[in-house]
Amino acid sequence: MTNFIYITGVFSLIIQILTGTFNYYVLKLQVPKSFELLRKLLQLEFIVQIIEGIFYIWMVYNFSKIDNITHFRYYDWFITTPTMLFTYSFYLLYLKYKEENKEINDNIFKLIQENLKILLPVFILNSTMLLFGYLGEIDIMSTQMAAFFGFIPFISMFYIIYKNYALFSQTGINTFWYFSGIWSLYGVASVLPYSIKNVIYNILDLFAKNFFGIFLAFELFYANKKN
Repeated sequence: MTNFIYITGVFSLIIQILTGTFNYYVLKLQVPKSFELLRKLLQLEFIVQIIEGIFYIWMVYNFSKIDNITHFRYYDWFITTPTMLFTYSFYLLYLKYKEENKEINDNIFKLIQENLKILLPVFILNSTMLLFGYLGEIDIMSTQMAAFFGFIPFISMFYIIYKNYALFSQTGINTFWYFSGIWSLYGVASVLPYSIKNVIYNILDLFAKNFFGIFLAFELFYANKKN
């Protein structure tokens, strides 16, 4: 079963390279000004893919030398998950403005200032969730207890996102259940045996870290075709 970790890791890396290449191509396209925020969000998602790719290259290269790779994933997650929550929240905000026939400011720093009171608790809750998971992996607490306590900030942060951003559009609601559903499976997988857990993590990373980038990329791609 351990070999499946390596095989799915290599497969995940290949998909990441392909999706990253497509995203990079799309970032070079011309799109209408109204899509400029989405372009900036895709740039952030592209950075997430680079960090993810670096981890998987490291994992594949060092696989035979490491007894337990699980806790190393958290170094990646502490950087990539807040970035993903940030980009997803602003995409939902973009949809909210679109529903209201308003044009959203594409200045990300301005948007951060305006939404800091919402985003800061989300980032703190996300870090708390990851901390519980990490403590479970380094045997400070049991993985079952870590998963239980980790789901408390998980549910809380996604409730904040839903209440403030997702519920204002049907696309927001649909993507919210996909996004939160995929993320919840990480918590479920965390209590499984080592090999099964890491195979599932490799597969989940494909859907969690590549889907949204591809989703944004296709929006920009079609915007370019209509331009």
